[in-house]
Amino acid sequence: MKKLIKAKEVAEMLSVCVSQVYKLVQQGSIPKPIKLGKRGSAWLISDIDAWIDSRIEERDMEVTHG
Repeated sequence: MKKLIKAKEVAEMLSVCVSQVYKLVQQGSIPKPIKLGKRGSAWLISDIDAWIDSRIEERDMEVTHG
């Protein structure tokens, strides 16, 4: 089952404020949310988890190759 989370939960997962979540989306740094209606949107938790995993892999590559 796919789980959707709101911006506040994404912010908590990334240890940033909600406005920073939207800034990161605009910069293309994190996955875009899914539109749920005219004003509502949410993220797949699996997308955010995968993004975090990719950041960890990037860090680890820098350590081994840096």
